[in-house]
Amino acid sequence: MLPRVEYSVTVAVPVDAAFQAFLNLERLLHRGIYDEALWVEGVPWQVGSRLRYVISQPVRTIVSGVVTAISPPRAISLLNHALGITTEQHVSFGPDLKGGTRVRMTMDLVGTSSELSDNAVLAAVTFVTRDALDTMAALCQRRPSSATG
Repeated sequence: MLPRVEYSVTVAVPVDAAFQAFLNLERLLHRGIYDEALWVEGVPWQVGSRLRYVISQPVRTIVSGVVTAISPPRAISLLNHALGITTEQHVSFGPDLKGGTRVRMTMDLVGTSSELSDNAVLAAVTFVTRDALDTMAALCQRRPSSATG
């Protein structure tokens, strides 16, 4: 059985802003990692909606995902399928005690890939998990301040 992948970041923006940054799939594109990240069925970010990610790095694959739960601006859950593996993805957003927002993602993996070893699958899932939150954090840093003056 494959293990759980966990990763978290803290961003210096309110929970609502961090949540909105995560919803922005454009943040994943144009960096040589994702060739495509798009909705293929349903209303984006609604339960039952489906999306497709075409990933070129670290492993070339197509990920099919479906939103299984969403509770704005606190949590999102998806089921993802690729390489013979099913991944249950949970993302939670909450205030950090030091200010800003703590965003945590867990990926529970089930299945066996006929294309990659368990170690290679784990490395790829760890990479995309970190990339998903790191790109969200970078987007939060680029947001203009709401302060005036």
